[in-house]
Amino acid sequence: MASYTYTQTIDTLTTAAIDEATKDLANLVNEGGEKVLKKMQSKGRIFVVNDAEKVKHPVLYGSGSTLLFDPDTFAGASGTGISGHAAEEIMSFAQFHMSAGTRNINYPQAMPAGNHIPYISNAIKMHMMDILNLEEKQFLVGNADGSTHAIVGAFVGDGGYDATLPTNLIGIVDTTASSRFAGIAWDDEATLAHWKAGTAVATADSPDEMSEWGPTLDAAILDCSYSETERPDWFLTTQAVYKNLLTALRAKSQINDAVLANLGTTTEVPYAGVTVDWSRYLVKDALWNVGAGTAAFNPLVGINTNSLRLNVVAGGGVSDGKLGFVQKVGSTQTHAAATQLFDRVQYKRCWSLDGGRRSFVQVEGITT
Repeated sequence: MASYTYTQTIDTLTTAAIDEATKDLANLVNEGGEKVLKKMQSKGRIFVVNDAEKVKHPVLYGSGSTLLFDPDTFAGASGTGISGHAAEEIMSFAQFHMSAGTRNINYPQAMPAGNHIPYISNAIKMHMMDILNLEEKQFLVGNADGSTHAIVGAFVGDGGYDATLPTNLIGIVDTTASSRFAGIAWDDEATLAHWKAGTAVATADSPDEMSEWGPTLDAAILDCSYSETERPDWFLTTQAVYKNLLTALRAKSQINDAVLANLGTTTEVPYAGVTVDWSRYLVKDALWNVGAGTAAFNPLVGINTNSLRLNVVAGGGVSDGKLGFVQKVGSTQTHAAATQLFDRVQYKRCWSLDGGRRSFVQVEGITT
């Protein structure tokens, strides 16, 4: 059997390193440590899809018409029989635009002496983790670099639609920027009301006792729960709000020993069938006032992880068994005005909902 050989060039090593780093997306996400992506991975909600302009999910459009009749006489409930029973269109589609990203991976022309494989592999891995970090910030905050808040729609015609960015968390829960989401006019069709996000109101603007936290979370959970799968199961908020909740739980001895034992290993706190967590990227902003207003509110967002999904397009290029979500474009190039080499990479992805968005909710009114 012939031994395996390789050509130790930057071009070949970069392609191999990209495939190696991204073929196991679960491991890359776990090592990257990004909270939302890690949650999606643990729930099996990151999907590899075919390259396309958009992702489409079927939506129940209306209820259709069901005829109840006597099988012996074919007489319907109204006594008119089955004649004239009109068929109805029952299916539509929610549409989510796929957007792409690209970047250069730079190398010095004078590479370190010795084996280049570890150097390039580590460089690629850092770039992949940086891409995941940016994806997390874009989803939670919304603009291109994740530094300021913005509403991003899911499909052309939605409020805040941006052809270069996938939809984000504010875009999912907001109902003021547009009457459309994922191409669906949710305010025009009563039958599509499950595509309008939920809104709850905090009992107090600065809840710090369970007498205030309890009704606030209870209303958000119960009002947006429609089944065991169509319900919020994970709440994200700021660190400050999360601390207030912990203080209230401890004051009322609501945290039992089993939960206390895990507080050093996880940030999530269970409450009434959901878990509450915080993100370092979330901050108070007027856009979290999704019920229309100018006051800046803290985000306290109920997410249905059974509906939310991240769709990535397979890239790669070494072998069919190693297709990651990042793809190298062309060969290694030399910078025109710098003593560096670079490889250009690209990737394509979108966030989508395949179970409606009425199970997503923003709790409004928390100011501190």
